[in-house]
Amino acid sequence: MSVYQVLERWGIKNYRVIDKKAIEEITLGASILATGGGGDPEIGLLWTLGTLARGKDVVLIHPEDIPDEVVGASVGCLGAPIVLTEKPPSQNVLEKAFKQLSSYLNKDLEVVIPFECGGVNSTVAYAIAGELGIPVVDVDGMNRAFPELHQTSWVANGSHASPAVSVDDRGNMTIIDTKEDNIRAETIARSAAMAYGGISWKASYPLTGKEIKEKSILYSQSIAWEIGKAVKKARESHRDPIEEVMKKLKETREVDSFRVFNGKIVDIDRDFGGEATKGFSSGRIRMEGIGKYKNQIAEIDFQNEWLRLKVDGETLCLPPDLIAILDNETGEPIRTDIMKYGYRGSILLIPAQERMRTKRGLEIFGPSYFGYEEEYVPVEKIVSKKGCQK
Repeated sequence: MSVYQVLERWGIKNYRVIDKKAIEEITLGASILATGGGGDPEIGLLWTLGTLARGKDVVLIHPEDIPDEVVGASVGCLGAPIVLTEKPPSQNVLEKAFKQLSSYLNKDLEVVIPFECGGVNSTVAYAIAGELGIPVVDVDGMNRAFPELHQTSWVANGSHASPAVSVDDRGNMTIIDTKEDNIRAETIARSAAMAYGGISWKASYPLTGKEIKEKSILYSQSIAWEIGKAVKKARESHRDPIEEVMKKLKETREVDSFRVFNGKIVDIDRDFGGEATKGFSSGRIRMEGIGKYKNQIAEIDFQNEWLRLKVDGETLCLPPDLIAILDNETGEPIRTDIMKYGYRGSILLIPAQERMRTKRGLEIFGPSYFGYEEEYVPVEKIVSKKGCQK
């Protein structure tokens, strides 16, 4: 059955066909929203381009059009981003995980749910959907990237990460079913990734259509797509790409974002994802200010993704709000796995989506979860006191 037959069966006539140009724009936008993490976007992009080149159809549908009883799942990788860059996957790992999860549940999985707006984890959803002939839903679990399996709007709003299936490209497979214990699901998935060599490929979060609509970040793929379009147009017309990102966030999400620093990386303290850090790439960078920020110092902690920003010792952003470092000329995001001494860029702060700011959400991906003793204050409240640029 083709994806169009699936849509006809559900009575869906309003959908978007994803072509080469579209997936390139989505990849760029998702990488900007990925808060420095999410893995190498080029891997997911090439994977999806290969799917399109083989004549497969990739279709994006609106969340409200999914029948309530339909079941879908998310796909993606878990582990250290630097390992992913050095150890790209074989073609069939996600298809294997997705089909094994379907078999374990004894249910057909009929839609693919992007896990996050991350580098690789956003776009691989399109590749697997094209291979299987089923649609992608215009949602995700955070509208950014986070390092751990359970750190999603789905868990924050009452759903669960398991059952899940973790595989590697040598045929190893782990089925994870921890019922309502999402932390344990993350622990087992992380251990499997380490046993596999630092990275694993997973299918997780089996959700009904009703749950997808009620607990996901809605239209997150469209937001990423619009941001990617805006940056590409800015490059072509020699406009400021970061200003265009800020305008597009205001248009698509009705939120202000804040350009709070411009500088260059002068110091990096990083662990590349060994046993001591449980497979995470963790550490801190230090940036010296340039231009009007001269003589200021910015420090950003990271655990796969950027977590906390301090400028001259004063906190400006805490999780789950987003920190992006963007190249001033191209708008290209500077990721935690590729950053180097001397890289220059502006720091852009973006409010997290409201489904990420629930009481339960702050318990599992707020400041205290990452070991910070500071109380969470929304980024817009912090920067408004300092009069930062919108």
